[in-house]
Amino acid sequence: MAGEMTAVVQRMFEALDKGDVEGALGAMASEVQGIDEVSRRWMRGRDEVVGHTRDLMTRATDVHSEMHDVHESEWGDTGAVTFWLEQDYTFEEAREHVSAPTTCILRSEAGDWRIALFHSIPIGPNG
Repeated sequence: MAGEMTAVVQRMFEALDKGDVEGALGAMASEVQGIDEVSRRWMRGRDEVVGHTRDLMTRATDVHSEMHDVHESEWGDTGAVTFWLEQDYTFEEAREHVSAPTTCILRSEAGDWRIALFHSIPIGPNG
């Protein structure tokens, strides 16, 4: 079921695919958290996530993202969008493919859904 929260996540990926960093960052909550799978660490707080996203988008090009098996759940002012992410991009001149179960936790900020947690862990070809 594609609802308001799913639309926020889709818009974030559409912005990333276009190289629109500011558009992608606009979907994020004031206290967003996420995982950096490259350095294998948590990013906590908007400043850290914004810096990482800007840096990543200077090194990643030709991004194409697809969300499959999307499910949305809402609990008042908090919700989750779970899905399988298929993503292709060029990173520092090497073509990459990501296949990852992904969770976005969203919360309502001033009446708009924003991503508070982005959690995506790529699974290798052998699981």
